[in-house]
Amino acid sequence: MKIGIIGAGPRGLLMLNNLIQNFESSDHDNLTIHLFDRAVAGGRVWKVKQPISLIMNTPANELSLFDDGQKNALSIAQWCQSDISKKFINNLDVDNKDELLTAVDKINDRSYVPRAICGAYCQWFFQQLVEQIKDNDSINLAVHFNQNVDNVEKVKGDSFVVSVGDVDYPVDKLVFSLGQQENKLTKDQESLQKYAKDCGLTYILPGEADEADLSTITSDQNVIIRGMGLSFNDFVSRLTEGRGGYFTDNGDNTLTYHASGDEPTIYAGSRRGVPYYPKAISQKAFNENYPAVFLTNENVDKHLKDGHISFEVFHMLLRLDIEYRYYSFLFSLKHPEIDVEDFQKKFRETDNHNALIGSYHLPIEEVFDWDKILNPVAGVKISTLDNYQEHIKTWLKEMIDDALLGSKTGPVIGSLEMLRDLRDNIRYVLSNHLFTNDDLVHKYLGRFSSDMKFLSQGAPAVRSQEILALMDAGIVKIIGPQMQVIGANHKFITRSAFYGEEIIHGDALIEARTNAPVTKVSANPVITSMMDKGLIKPLPITLSDGEVVENSSVDIDIKTDQVVGQPNLYTWGLNTEGLYFVTSAIPRPGVNDSILRAGDDIAKGLLDIPVENPTIYM
Repeated sequence: MKIGIIGAGPRGLLMLNNLIQNFESSDHDNLTIHLFDRAVAGGRVWKVKQPISLIMNTPANELSLFDDGQKNALSIAQWCQSDISKKFINNLDVDNKDELLTAVDKINDRSYVPRAICGAYCQWFFQQLVEQIKDNDSINLAVHFNQNVDNVEKVKGDSFVVSVGDVDYPVDKLVFSLGQQENKLTKDQESLQKYAKDCGLTYILPGEADEADLSTITSDQNVIIRGMGLSFNDFVSRLTEGRGGYFTDNGDNTLTYHASGDEPTIYAGSRRGVPYYPKAISQKAFNENYPAVFLTNENVDKHLKDGHISFEVFHMLLRLDIEYRYYSFLFSLKHPEIDVEDFQKKFRETDNHNALIGSYHLPIEEVFDWDKILNPVAGVKISTLDNYQEHIKTWLKEMIDDALLGSKTGPVIGSLEMLRDLRDNIRYVLSNHLFTNDDLVHKYLGRFSSDMKFLSQGAPAVRSQEILALMDAGIVKIIGPQMQVIGANHKFITRSAFYGEEIIHGDALIEARTNAPVTKVSANPVITSMMDKGLIKPLPITLSDGEVVENSSVDIDIKTDQVVGQPNLYTWGLNTEGLYFVTSAIPRPGVNDSILRAGDDIAKGLLDIPVENPTIYM
């Protein structure tokens, strides 16, 4: 039997591991696995050769590629703290070996690991799988790294041919997980790209921050960054620390930035006008989750009407879980006179949560305000750029102080951490189609998805400390909400709609984000070739008025992750974002992670092993 895996990032490596683990339980005598990637093991994001300052946004002890209970399993934290990592890195043929060794020595359980180190871990993990295959005469692995898959074609008998250059590789079954990828340019991007070329400006399209060419940006220039999520932090790091500047710790939760003189002036903004919330310092054990109290699967089922839960009820249950955690942390931290367990019991049982909170007579600034959480500058009078800096700096300082208290102590950031623990509960609603299609399209896929990224997918708190220090140094300025960008007068021009007369001229424009994984607009040849041949299509969603819209996800059977209409073709990961929730995550050890369960189910399907009670995992 021949199985193809396209994509050797974390998902591809998980699939390879599961095929090896499950093969002995199959009825096949021999197995040949073809593993394809345009990079190497770890894929494009987790490359070893990237700046050491670019870090992950999950603690090291909460990341692993091994199945729970697997022999000789090591999380990233365990691997970094062992001699195994040093020996492996020493044997790598890379220019940044000394940086890697210095970095790995500093990593503890709760460190935020450099992405380059994660890349080394992925390569080591792959090496372990290769050694296992060498000991198994029935499994053969053919590796096709640093090569682009140009075409995928279906042939007789529901099998496939994967083409790499002039070479064709026939496979009986195929699974793809492509990770971050290119999209076709929008009209706006095409226009800005042409404008930049005509005017001698720098325009950086959405993509991987470590791959962008920033060499044309000089210290006397203004740089406009559009987007304030993870990529924003990466670009700021490259334009500051990456140019010789450094931070020192003031010992009071703040940093001071010492400039090299090579930094440009950075103007950053977005529609919301606020950087993502920081991640709290982790206080959790590697396998510790806070279970849902309100957004439980059972509670969701109780609220179903005609097989659906209204978005409003879903959102209410989610908010209650956040508030439950917020007030528990707040009372423990600031109100020793309040019995936390008594509060929790009352909060679980009451039908009037606002009245219960009102009975504690809290100062207004301590009452959880969901609207304020989503829009921290709501009600703030914004008149000038300088005026706005003070508001953002005040908010950043408050959130940094809260985040540094820890994930089990800080009321605001600690409670938002709950959103990570609720991922499987949200996945339950999505994968079982418990929203009406109208609610899914108009409410969930619109504002809610953006809100979740803002609240729970930010960078570690140190990144917010760095932004604050860079603002104090006058190197970074945050533009107010409703950022607008055009090209005019041989410059890029930006402003906030809130103070439209204050115009900023830039010599460079950076789109600080990765491309959204949208099937219809993907420029990846794997996707486009299969789309052109009708092998895959976007998931169609029919609204109540008869309109049919397309989800970003590939159309799959959620019980098997098989592409609809293609019994031997599977996909998972980012290609299914929109149907599933947070598909870019690396598994967490010790919690029976849904990603690990999904990988096991798909591998069994590929090997024709029956799956009893398949997990609809996301």
